[in-house]
Amino acid sequence: MPLAVGAVLLTGVVLRFVAPPDLWLDEAQSVAIARLGLPDLFQGLREDGAPPLYYLLLDAWMALFGDSAFAVRALSGVLSVLALPLAWVLGRRLAGRRGGLALVLLLASSPFAIRYGSETRMYSLVVLLVLAGGCAVHWAVRTRGAAPVVAVGLVAAALLLTHYWSFFLLTAVGLACLVGVRQHRPGALRVLAGLVLGGLGFLPWLPSLRVQLAHTGTPWAEAGGLSSVTTALGSWQGGGGAPAVLLGDALFCLVVLALVAVPAGTGGSRVVRLGLSRSWTRWCLLATSAGTLVVAGVASLLTDSAVGGRYSSVAFPSFLALVAAGLAVLPGKRAYAAVLVVLVLLGLGVAVGHVRTPRTQGGEVAEALERAAPGDTVAFCPDQLGPAVSRLAPPGLDLVVYPDLRPTGRVDWTDYAERNGSADPARVAAALAGRAGGHAIWVVTGNGYRVPSDSDCRDLRVALAALRGEPELVVGLKANVVEGMRLDRFPAP
Repeated sequence: MPLAVGAVLLTGVVLRFVAPPDLWLDEAQSVAIARLGLPDLFQGLREDGAPPLYYLLLDAWMALFGDSAFAVRALSGVLSVLALPLAWVLGRRLAGRRGGLALVLLLASSPFAIRYGSETRMYSLVVLLVLAGGCAVHWAVRTRGAAPVVAVGLVAAALLLTHYWSFFLLTAVGLACLVGVRQHRPGALRVLAGLVLGGLGFLPWLPSLRVQLAHTGTPWAEAGGLSSVTTALGSWQGGGGAPAVLLGDALFCLVVLALVAVPAGTGGSRVVRLGLSRSWTRWCLLATSAGTLVVAGVASLLTDSAVGGRYSSVAFPSFLALVAAGLAVLPGKRAYAAVLVVLVLLGLGVAVGHVRTPRTQGGEVAEALERAAPGDTVAFCPDQLGPAVSRLAPPGLDLVVYPDLRPTGRVDWTDYAERNGSADPARVAAALAGRAGGHAIWVVTGNGYRVPSDSDCRDLRVALAALRGEPELVVGLKANVVEGMRLDRFPAP
């Protein structure tokens, strides 16, 4: 048994440091902002729409280890590995040794955790902080005094300064605490006091949030609404393939079991009967997983903002803790071990598939640009394709973005939809031709972008063809790549 546990943990750790070689948009954007340094980093975040904590950590990390793809992803890998011992502690406190072992192995093998443990974004930090918050809340519920309240407050503030969906999680926690106060449950007031303290810790960032709310958003997708629940479940299971669906169904069934399995034996008996659980802890876990997603969905409808599976990292640890609780109530060691083994193998199998899937064609396009002559102009439509390529492109090229010919290092989301909606592809083409002069123009486009639309970028290519002649297709778009790219070369006049 110890060897099997060690093998799962080792495999899960290794997979967190294995990924396709090139950074895609979100990762390259993170690196570009973190490299700005203070105080420009804060201005960059106002244009991006994110809070600062992860970027400050990434800035310090890059100062020590550099900004290669492996180096910047390793920060997320380390944070994801640090979450494993916290999972053991929290799982054991919630559901005994069985729960602790189940939670740590489920997290180690989770395709969702592995995917974002190998990406240069804040989601592995979110998972780590939520687990730390769970431990702090458990401490505050059971222990009087200021220390546990301060611990809850520090974690709450850190979450708010890492990802804004943390507001939805803390709202769910706060509502659960209010119910607990009405039921005279010990510690509920202390947890509420910690949440208030966390809100006070967020106040210095509030002016930046107000600017972001007024000028940035999620123009790349429509409002998700209550699809937040199904989107999250699809992400947690690792996608839509058969093994992932089987994994997701099994996890969901165990969540249901955790909520309806009632001990029926005496002493150390594992006998259970079906009926609604009287465990306050389990219903709180449901509130902080499904409840968080419902709050997020309602907020999406009210603010016309997008729902992303990766954002659900704030609710993921609570969901997995419920799964572990469902596993812990299975009667007999054999049933427990057999189900856990199946879940772990399914999770690792799905995760391996993620590791092998390329995330961007940015490296392929950058390699093709080695053919470009110094002084050639490279235009990106949409500008969201620029960060992944610009960090790899050969020097000496004029890299600009549609529609305003800005630099390509990072996307400025300020009033993004309005800026792109008012653009005329024909005028942009004329400006590009004038800028390039006697040099060739290379145009990078992709499919499936809401702003600017595929038709805008297609019209740009058509207008350039009228000015420069028919282009040469240098790199074709690959449908199986998340961030697919097409590269066309328009000849010099």
